[in-house]
Amino acid sequence: MVKLVINKAFFGKNNCLKATLNDSGDFYFHFGILSGEKWAWKKVKMNDDELGSIILVLEGKKDSVSFIHDFKGEKTQLWVNRKEPYMFLKVKEVSKSLGEGEQAVLKELLRYSALRMNMNL
Repeated sequence: MVKLVINKAFFGKNNCLKATLNDSGDFYFHFGILSGEKWAWKKVKMNDDELGSIILVLEGKKDSVSFIHDFKGEKTQLWVNRKEPYMFLKVKEVSKSLGEGEQAVLKELLRYSALRMNMNL
């Protein structure tokens, strides 16, 4: 049974970004939007290089990055950009902004995840 090592949710008024890492080394972003009383989710699997690129945006070394994922023929584009003091992560269905404190937390989670993805535990 796969267990979550990281399961952090960044909630907004009607949206949410979840960052998850499981003990198999799989990292996912889950983009959620509240529609009525139900959440609709879009799941995007990330690799360690992509996490590194997002860290560079969080550190202000890059202004933006984007990725295209293809899972069983379904393509998803993820955009990440920064406009002080916020960072924005977006897929077609939903966009989530993160404030400075949330960015600091996300940066540490991404660093840990990239390291953990490359360790044989």
